[in-house]
Parts: sequence; C-alpha cells; structure tokens
Amino acid sequence: MLAVLSLFSADDPVWTAERIIERLGYTRPTGYRYVRELVSTGFLVRMASASYSLGPRIIELDYQIRQSDPLLKGGLAVIDDLVGVSGCEVNLIGLYGEQIVTTHQQHGVERLPLSFGRGRPLPLFRGAGSKIIVANFPRVKLKRLYVGHAEEVQAAGLGADWESFKAAMAALRRAGYAMSQGELDSDFAGVAAPVFTADGKILGSVIVALSRQRLGMTDLARLIGLVKSAGQRISESIALILKATP
Repeated sequence: MLAVLSLFSADDPVWTAERIIERLGYTRPTGYRYVRELVSTGFLVRMASASYSLGPRIIELDYQIRQSDPLLKGGLAVIDDLVGVSGCEVNLIGLYGEQIVTTHQQHGVERLPLSFGRGRPLPLFRGAGSKIIVANFPRVKLKRLYVGHAEEVQAAGLGADWESFKAAMAALRRAGYAMSQGELDSDFAGVAAPVFTADGKILGSVIVALSRQRLGMTDLARLIGLVKSAGQRISESIALILKATP
C-alpha cells in the first residue's frame, strides 16, 4: 500500500485511482481499497474529478522529523555558523538505507537555485554530498552497491571496475572530504564532509555549494577546512543528543 505514496512527485502530484492501479499492477478491488485506507489515515486527500494528492498526514510527519531527527537537531546550529563564515549555501544530507536525501537547505549570500533541495533524493554517485557518504560505506556494503550499479559508477567517472571504484572511494575517505563541479547543477560546485554516529557509522554529510565563478575566487583550502570542521562538530553534537536520549 505504501508504494502508492511513491508515485506522487513534484512533476506528477495528482493521480486518479485508475492510474494508480494501472501503474502498480493492482487488481481494481485492491487498488481502490488501498486508496480508501490512505485517504482515511490522511496520507492522501481526494481532489476534484476523483483524483488524489498527498494529504495532511505527510505535513505532520515532516514536522515531526524536523523536531526529532538527530541529524537536524545536531546540525542546524553548526550550519548557521558555516553559512555565516563562508557565505555559501549549505545543505545537510542524510543517509536512509541506501537512499540519500537532502534534509535541510540554508541559503548563503548567492541564494543558489539548487536542483536538490529539502526532500529531494540525490544520485548515489554524483555530487560531493553523495560521494563522501558512499566513500564511507563498509566494504561489504560498498561492494554490493557497486555490483548493483556498475554502469552508473562508470558513467560518473568513479571507476571502470570494482578495484578502481574501491580505490577512488578509499582516496575520498582518506581525504575526509569530496568536491564536485557541475555534477548536479552545471553552474555550481560543492565541497562536502561526512557526518558520523558515535560508533563511526556514516550518517550523512554537510555540503557547501557555491557558483563556479565564486569558487575561482575562494580560498579553497580554507573552505575545505571549514566544511570538515562542520562535519566533525555535527557528529559530536549528534553523539551528545543520542547519549542523552532515554
């Protein structure tokens, strides 16, 4: 039933029950039952012409996430500081299973129209924020990811085989940051650092974004240092939050 919710997007926000049934291959009784149950629980709302859009329960859950997500609670104050000292756009990115999603976006002096704002899933192998997360996957998980996405890895220029991909990820992990230019938005660049749990598991990343023009006038070494420090501070803050949680 929850697969129904995955159909709704910014590009396709309204669906009829018939379209849902056709797209997901449900029988008509099953499809209509799922839609009714989602409406009754507030996940969908009925619109005109027997069509449906996402309902108020989604908004409620978004509010709850903003209030309770350790990544947000631990990261917002650090992001404020990073925006202030760098002037750059700053995004906080979370890892959920094998999906990477922007959880917070804060504007800098340029107010960049980034394509992957809050709530937008990111490509696994493009963009600094995603690459530094993937680079810190355990070896077994990294190998499994490569096997399932070898063509994407090669297309992203991260290696033509497992050994070269593993070496590329190890280099990022040792550096402690990743950088990209034009990989998600052609005119913008990004520098990202990882965020970890107290036991060293990768939780997400913090990324500064800036125009490629501004990048050419920026002290890159200083910017990298600021981002890496922010990632470490967020990790430390999350550890304190979770330690204090009953």
